[in-house]
Amino acid sequence: MQNVGFAQPPVWRKIGIHLPLLLHPTILDQLVLDLAPAPLPVFDTFVAERNREVIAALTDPGSERFIYLWGEAGSGKTHLLQAWIAHAETLGRSSIYLDAREEHLPDFAREASFIAVDHIDELDPDDQITLFSIYNSLKDSGCGHLLMAGRNPPLGLSLRDDLRTRLGWGLVFEVKALSDEEKLAALHAHAGTRQLEVADDVFRYLLTHWRRDLSSLISMLDMLDRYSLAMRRPITVPLVKNVLQTTTREES
Repeated sequence: MQNVGFAQPPVWRKIGIHLPLLLHPTILDQLVLDLAPAPLPVFDTFVAERNREVIAALTDPGSERFIYLWGEAGSGKTHLLQAWIAHAETLGRSSIYLDAREEHLPDFAREASFIAVDHIDELDPDDQITLFSIYNSLKDSGCGHLLMAGRNPPLGLSLRDDLRTRLGWGLVFEVKALSDEEKLAALHAHAGTRQLEVADDVFRYLLTHWRRDLSSLISMLDMLDRYSLAMRRPITVPLVKNVLQTTTREES
C-alpha cells in the first residue's frame, strides 16, 4: 500500500467485537461504522515525557536528515513515524509511510521528500537492498529525509552489514516506553477530553487484561465509551470484562 505525494493512513488492526444481540441493529451498525480507521496520529497526542529529545529532532526543520528510532514493542515508534508523515503533509511535502510487516518497499518511494520505513528489522533481503539504495540516493542528492524504526539498535539488527552501517550514520534514538503510571495518566487525560468519568480501577484492569501499548488502550477506551452509551450503562470493570471476553473470543 503506497501513496507517494500524500501520506497514506496506516494499516490499522480493527478491534473485532460482536456486541450482545440485545442491541438494536441500527445501534450495532453505527458502532461498527465508528470502528473505521482513525486519522494519522500527530505529535500532540504522543505522551513525550521521556522522549522530548526525539520529538525535538523530528520537528526541527534543520535536524539530521537520517534518523533511526528503536525501542520495545508498544513504545510508540509507529505513532512517531506516522506523526512525522502527518507533519510533512502540513508542510506541503511529498511523503510516504511504509510498513515492512505489510508490504514490500517500492523503488519509487525515493521520489518522496519524507520517507518513513517501519519495522525495518523485518525487511526481507530484497527490501534491504531497496532501502540501502534509497538511503544512498537521498545521501547523494543532498535532499530528502528518511526516518526508520525497529526494535533493536543498529548493531543488534539482523540486516546487511552495509545497511546497518548506514543506520549509524544519522541520529539514533531509543524510544522509551511509558511506565504504567504514565499510561494511567494518559488514559485519564483522554477520558477527560471525551468528558468521561472512569474509575481508576477500570484503567488498571485494562492495563492487566488488554494490550499494553497506549494506542490499543485508547482505542479500547473509545470503544467502551460508544458501547456504554449504546447500553446506557456506566463504564465499570464488569462491563469491561464483558467486552474484553468477547474480543478475546473473536481474535482467537
